[in-house]
Amino acid sequence: MVLSGTVAATTRRSTADARTATSRLHAWADAVAFVALVNALILVLTLAGGVLLGWAPALAAAVACSRRRIRGEVHPWIRLFATTWRRELRRATLLQLPGNVVIALLVINLLVFHDRPGFTVLVVALAVATGIAVVHQVLVVTMDAHYDLPIGDCLRLAGAFAVRFPGAPLLLAATTALAATVTAWIPGLLPVIALGAWLYLCTALCLSFFAANDRALHGEEATSDHLANSPSE
Repeated sequence: MVLSGTVAATTRRSTADARTATSRLHAWADAVAFVALVNALILVLTLAGGVLLGWAPALAAAVACSRRRIRGEVHPWIRLFATTWRRELRRATLLQLPGNVVIALLVINLLVFHDRPGFTVLVVALAVATGIAVVHQVLVVTMDAHYDLPIGDCLRLAGAFAVRFPGAPLLLAATTALAATVTAWIPGLLPVIALGAWLYLCTALCLSFFAANDRALHGEEATSDHLANSPSE
């Protein structure tokens, strides 16, 4: 009886482990399918907007959909992406225009000088500046998706957030560098999954940063209220 009970318990544990492994595999497959879909929608709707007018709202829609999925929401993603793209056509273009112009100018200069001898320091400086500009743009787009802010406040607060929490832009920079390195190594990932995976990871990181910031602000407000309500001696 003892032996049969042990065998039954072992069987139940094996079954539970198998179900857990299956659930994890399903979750991973679902995540890969989602980022691949987002990647395809970014490319399609960027081209639909003539690239210049399509990229910014496509980026905004990708971040908005990623945010909803990370928060556990389930939607018809293609329809939601297209709806968000149309809604954000004007706002996202205006919001991302300054950052896109800066990034474009930096990349152009980087391409001009990277093969010229004697410009190593300048090339490194341009690469660092480009990385900073990309990270700031990611913060701007995710902050716009997460908070209800005017365009000017969103641009300003994204910079202030990066200064206040320097670890956040460093993690975003590392994620961006990793995605760029892998994509450069395997270029075929770009039209399949690279953009979607990069934006999904950056969105997840930014949401955790914003949650930590909100908790810190609430803690400061609670402390201030407690001090204000404390009886004076």
